[in-house]
Amino acid sequence: MHKFLEELQSLNIAPEKIETIIQKGKLYKVKSQTILVKPNTVCDKIFFVIKGGFVCRYIDPTLEIEKTINFYLEDFHPFMSCVDSYFSATKTQCELRAISNAEVVEFNKKDIDELIYQDIQLFHLYHAMVTRAFQEENDFKLKIISFSSERLYGFLMSHCPKVIQQVPAKYIAEFMGISSEWLSKLKHRI
Repeated sequence: MHKFLEELQSLNIAPEKIETIIQKGKLYKVKSQTILVKPNTVCDKIFFVIKGGFVCRYIDPTLEIEKTINFYLEDFHPFMSCVDSYFSATKTQCELRAISNAEVVEFNKKDIDELIYQDIQLFHLYHAMVTRAFQEENDFKLKIISFSSERLYGFLMSHCPKVIQQVPAKYIAEFMGISSEWLSKLKHRI
């Protein structure tokens, strides 16, 4: 929970407010390939990655689509949830899957809502974190849509080296919309 505490302290939040936030969180150890949030369920939680990594994958069994749409590592997009469900309270079409042994702090939406309605500073903090997460996710989606495979992999190498180093190639290939074999050829070419 040390990394989460450091993140809160860096935002100049009063120690008593940090304690209130920490009391609402639950620390979990997660084994590799564990699915924290399953498709077709309501995701009413936000997670902060303390250690390890996760992918968010869009799953559509009817169309037989499984596609990685985001990465979450302790030093890269550490806040995660299934956004298609979290704010609407509808069932998600995504999964949050551990790609390594990991540790997360879990917060229930009900608890977060209670905290932010009671404290304007925490409301502003929450709003800033959610806005940043949406901007990062939107930036990723724009690159998936507009970049060629080679350009997208080059972007990941130069701007997101932790993703290249820590995420299995299978999920990077899914994210890029190419096969693992094509990704391997692309790596050799670059």
